[in-house]
Amino acid sequence: MNKTSRANSSLRPFVTAGLMGLLMLLAACASAPPAPDSALDAARVAISNAEKADANQFAGAELGEAREKLALADNAVRDESMVLAERFAQESRVQAELASARTEAAKAAAVNQEMERGADALNEEMQRAGEPR
Repeated sequence: MNKTSRANSSLRPFVTAGLMGLLMLLAACASAPPAPDSALDAARVAISNAEKADANQFAGAELGEAREKLALADNAVRDESMVLAERFAQESRVQAELASARTEAAKAAAVNQEMERGADALNEEMQRAGEPR
């Protein structure tokens, strides 16, 4: 055996190991990112909060859209499309928060309207009491 063939045969395991390492590195880079668990949890909490605030009654469309976006996010996770799943989860959370805000606004408007009716009734009573008999 000559020196060149001996050198090549002694380097062969190192070259093979280097190529295997490179392949493993490429495979790791190509794998899907982790599931957006925090975004999904935030969307679920926002939907739950909206439901507790009676958003079904005051902002049903927004709450329904939040639920649909969460279902799309769950499907995207199953399909291993994590970037899309995170986007849907964030959109779901925003829709649920919008439903909560609209619910609070509708409830505040109802309270304000009731207070105005009470004030009007009190004014009428005061005017009647002030009239001579």
